[in-house]
This record gives sequence, structure tokens and C-alpha cells, in this order.
Amino acid sequence: MTTIAEAQKAAAEITEFLRNAMPADASLGARLKFVYPGAGVVMVDGTKVPNEIHNRDEVADCTVQIDPLLHLQMLHLELDQGIAFRQGKMRISGDVAVAVRLGPLVLKTTNQGRS
Repeated sequence: MTTIAEAQKAAAEITEFLRNAMPADASLGARLKFVYPGAGVVMVDGTKVPNEIHNRDEVADCTVQIDPLLHLQMLHLELDQGIAFRQGKMRISGDVAVAVRLGPLVLKTTNQGRS
């Protein structure tokens, strides 16, 4: 079981990860919110170039509810998002295409850092 302190630490790490991983010249084109029960939110405001990533709880085009530790595993490519979704470990509401567009933007940057 994840403690609140662990969840909050993971949410802060995700915020920083996304800030570093999102390309400055690309826009998500919508607002995406990750909700971490008991640990807050991470907002990706992709209506701006560059995307603005913050922790204010605002209206979004797509909302993903997930445990922040699982989300970190997905961002570090240790857990497949499709498997997590099918197992009910994350719930998506709103425009699912927004969440799908985030992956290639983040992966492009993180893969460049690995080479």
C-alpha cells in the first residue's frame, strides 16, 4: 500500500519528469490532467507552446486517474500503459486521444536522452 508521503513524492517527480521530457517546440493541443488520489494532480496545459506543466487542479479535456507510483513506472517504461488500463489500474475520462498524444511526445525526448 502506498503512503500519502510516497504518493506526493511520486507526483512531484512526475511533474519534474514531464517538464524535462516535453519538447519546447511541441504542443499537446489540449489540457490533460493526471489525478493521483490523496496526492494531488499534474496538469499538462497543451493549449500553449511550450506546454505548461503545473499542479493546479483545473478543467481538462482528458482526465487520467492513476496511482502516481504506477504512473512513474509507465513513464520509465517499466509498465505498459495498455496493460495498466486493461487491468483497471487507471481510468480515463474525456477525450482519450489527448492522453494518447502525450506518449510519443514524452518518448521522443526520453529516448534521445538514452542514446
